[in-house]
Amino acid sequence: MKPLFSEYSQTERALVFDGENISPILPYRYKSKGLGDDIPAATGSISVSGAQPKLGVCLKNGQLHISEPGEQSTHILKPCAGARFALNYDMPANELFCMNMVASLFKIPAAPAALCFFNDGVPAYLTRRFDLLPNGYKRHVEDIASLSETEVQGDSLKKYQGSYEQLAAIIAETSDAPLLDLRTFFKLVLVNYLLCNGDAHAKNFSMMDNDDGAWRLAPAYDILNTRLHVTDSTFAMGAGLFADGKVCPKGGMKAHFTEWAECIGLTAKYAVKEINRTVAYLEELLGQLKKSYLTKKAQSVFQYHVRHRFLSLK
Repeated sequence: MKPLFSEYSQTERALVFDGENISPILPYRYKSKGLGDDIPAATGSISVSGAQPKLGVCLKNGQLHISEPGEQSTHILKPCAGARFALNYDMPANELFCMNMVASLFKIPAAPAALCFFNDGVPAYLTRRFDLLPNGYKRHVEDIASLSETEVQGDSLKKYQGSYEQLAAIIAETSDAPLLDLRTFFKLVLVNYLLCNGDAHAKNFSMMDNDDGAWRLAPAYDILNTRLHVTDSTFAMGAGLFADGKVCPKGGMKAHFTEWAECIGLTAKYAVKEINRTVAYLEELLGQLKKSYLTKKAQSVFQYHVRHRFLSLK
């Protein structure tokens, strides 16, 4: 498998690398059964979570390098997950496409990202750390699982317990601009549903201190169409949208989301307007999908599942 490009676009350089000319080729190998032996071990802890392996990355002389012990990472590298997942080599392109659509199409703040490649041609997902400013200052970031009373350390399944209604309550209690953040959270949960992201659990939403010191909902991260790779549930949170576990209807998802919006403190009028605006992007989304780095097979699976989700909200 050969690299799909040898240099980043001007836009990617600006958003992901502060305009610096960086090579997309990593100086490491990737092996089909795991990462190559010449890749340094990941060091330190990275605050965001996800199912794929994650490595801290820094920039050196126009090259991406996995951070050494004690070295501050500026980016996060997510290699392909193992072969037990379907279309596993499409995972990086899947996440890049979804994150780009979240930011450009749905207008939700999201962590800037790009593709990169191991030197044997295997793709990886690269995202810029939103908690680290260019001057080295590290913003305080807490995922919503940590802000809740649910202790998830040592139990990877607890982050799926509860509902989005409960996550919204934590956001409302923590945020310095609760109405704005609840609106963003509503859009995020809606878009995660439409993009078939079945891994939008409590650790994949965070709060952080903003430039003005306000505690706000952090940019979106870790969004991809999980239906390409696994058979999973409609919602990552075990109880779904509502704390009482109200079952999602086979039809009428628009009414389901509208009722949930009212439950978390938003108006039905706002919810309906946002749903109508969002589902109107279906054809544009599918048009952009054809231009993505996803393989033709992955594009076909992606389109099948996403079209069904969009139509459920009509």
